[in-house]
Amino acid sequence: MATVLSPATVVQKPFRRGFDYTTLFWIGTAVILAILILNPIFYLFKESFTAKGDEGGWTLMNYVEAFSNPLYYSPIVATLWISLSVGVLSLVIGASIAWCVSRTDIPMANMIRNLILASFVTPPFLGAIAWIFLAGPREGWLNDIFRAVTFAGDDSYLFNIFSLGGVIFAITLYTFPLVFIVVMAALNNISSDIEDAANIAGGGTFSTMVNITLPLVLPALFAGFIMAVLEAMILFGTPAILAIPARMHVMTTQLRAFMASEENLVGLAAAYSMPMLVVAVWLIYSRGRILGKRGFATVGGKGGQRRPQKLGAWRYPVLALCLIPLACAVVLPYVALLLTSFMRTLGGGLTWDNMTFANYVFIWNNDAVWGSIGNTIGLAVAAATAAAGLAGVIAYVSQRRIVWGHQYMSFLATLPIAIPGIVLAVGLFAAYTKQPFVLYGTLWIMFFAYLTKYLPLAFQTSNAALMSVHPELEECSRILGANRIQVFWDVTIPLFKVGLVASWILVFMPSLRELSASVLLWTTNTKVISVVIIDLYEENLLGAISALGVVLLLITLVAVLAGFRLAGRDFMKA
Repeated sequence: MATVLSPATVVQKPFRRGFDYTTLFWIGTAVILAILILNPIFYLFKESFTAKGDEGGWTLMNYVEAFSNPLYYSPIVATLWISLSVGVLSLVIGASIAWCVSRTDIPMANMIRNLILASFVTPPFLGAIAWIFLAGPREGWLNDIFRAVTFAGDDSYLFNIFSLGGVIFAITLYTFPLVFIVVMAALNNISSDIEDAANIAGGGTFSTMVNITLPLVLPALFAGFIMAVLEAMILFGTPAILAIPARMHVMTTQLRAFMASEENLVGLAAAYSMPMLVVAVWLIYSRGRILGKRGFATVGGKGGQRRPQKLGAWRYPVLALCLIPLACAVVLPYVALLLTSFMRTLGGGLTWDNMTFANYVFIWNNDAVWGSIGNTIGLAVAAATAAAGLAGVIAYVSQRRIVWGHQYMSFLATLPIAIPGIVLAVGLFAAYTKQPFVLYGTLWIMFFAYLTKYLPLAFQTSNAALMSVHPELEECSRILGANRIQVFWDVTIPLFKVGLVASWILVFMPSLRELSASVLLWTTNTKVISVVIIDLYEENLLGAISALGVVLLLITLVAVLAGFRLAGRDFMKA
């Protein structure tokens, strides 16, 4: 005989249960997260205090050697100089373009946004290589034009990309989009009412920008400056390609030199990386404090409208000024890479006799290249899938407060954003070359590097998407008898799956071009495309680099288009 339960009985049923076994799943996720994040950090600190060789024991000698040897001063000074210079230039360029696009009637604003997006997803090391073709002192095309026009000698040149100024220029081209994104978001949240009032009171476009708009976006400007400085400080590829030939090291290239040494210098590398870690943590903390306590959406509210400032006769001159950095970041490098990929020699010029498919045939027949493509795509897919899944669970546990200490899970998931990739690689190397996790030499260590490095991206995206899902829908399922895992799988995931897809793509794209961690962790069988490009560059195979770079850009373009298709055009804003 069937038994009919009253609604009150159904409501009380879940609460009469004993221990909820699904809690083990959430606790297990927390443990995995803690091991993933804290293990390399612990070994990074431990190794920095460990004596070199068989002596073992605790010591401060790694710090003494790292910061008392005059040989290691110049990389620190160069890093500071490059980072601050890139920060200032990126701030000026990114904020100026953001103001023009958001607050003026500049023509072709959508084209400018698309070019900014293209520069944002372009691997900086590919841009640096492209600028060798353009501004190399001997065979750079711009210098060839200069010599042809001025009848200067073969040793004369106008640009030298292998210089401190060249390094700052090449890094700035792919850093100012960060400032643009932050400042653009701030400007879009500000109503034009006060600017209109200033215009009515007699203020011109420029004085309104300086006296009204600029103070309102100061927090965003400072946050953008911090992000640009941090990005320039932790970058490896561009300094390795442009600074080392100029006999100049920065801290990231010096770290690689330590790790590549035949001597065991892991402890020295760990000690040498500490200033980068401290500065990165301080910058991230400062950015959070600035954006968290001094909101910039203070005028007019969301309902306010934005009316563009009239540039008048200056519309097209301003457009030309905005297109200059975008042409340098996207148009010229892309054209240079594409043309060079079909050229026999760089110095042969754009003639039919110099055109060939040999570079593409070379990478087609090269087993190492195919292996690297397979490794790259496999690692990107695996890291993106794991990061999206783990971030989704962490966001769910944190927002629904399922286990004790849920707030620490959010902190741990965000913590890697303050750890430079190459510093994280030193910690991973120290952690996973010892028992019980001996993973060095396998793809697993690179998988953990990618997963750890990009987990904050996935978490922030999933966390924001989950905020739009009200817990009442889940409580209905809980009242009907479903456990937490069933509710998460059948109710919650379908409701914020777009956020999960966006987080997957946001991890997949940077994983395709990851270099700073890969360059310390690769072995012969675990090379990825970015490492192969650096190898080919060291062998001076510029045509093959261009062909492989074109392939990498096409894969990235497909990922971006897939993101637009699956998650909407705004998925890049995360």
